[in-house]
Amino acid sequence: MLVSPHITAGVALGAAIGNPFVVVPLAIAGHFILDTVPHWQETLAPYHPTKKTFIRIPIDFAIGACIIWLALMAQPEHALGILLGAFFASAPDLDVIVITHPHLKKGLLHKYWEWHCAIQRETSSLWGVVPQVAVIAAGLATIYIA
Repeated sequence: MLVSPHITAGVALGAAIGNPFVVVPLAIAGHFILDTVPHWQETLAPYHPTKKTFIRIPIDFAIGACIIWLALMAQPEHALGILLGAFFASAPDLDVIVITHPHLKKGLLHKYWEWHCAIQRETSSLWGVVPQVAVIAAGLATIYIA
C-alpha cells in the first residue's frame, strides 16, 4: 500500500483511541492487515525505481502530512496518539532500505523484507487505488467523528 493510507489509518487510531500505549501496537498490526488487502504499489521485488516513482513519493508523503495536520487541528488533545499512530503505521515500510543498500541483502532484515513482500496483495493500478482511497476516506471520517 502507499504510505498515505497507512499514515491515515494510524492517525485515525490515534484520534479515536488517544492512548499511545494502545495506538502503537494497533498501528503496527494495522499496517500488515492493510497490506493483505488487494492494492497497487510499485515497491515489491523486483523493484526498480522509475521517474514516476520520484514524482509519486513526494505526493504520497504530502498527502500523509496533510492528513496528520488535519487530525492535529481537529483533535489537538490527541496529538501524541496521532503522531505515534502515523509513525508506527508507516514504519514497517522502512524495510525498503533493504533493496537500496546491498549490504543489507542478508540476515534478519532481509528475511523480514521478503515476508513483508509475500503478504502484499498486488492488483492493477486502477483497482488497486480504490481500497487506498477508501482507507483514507474512512480514516478522515474517523478523525472528524471520533
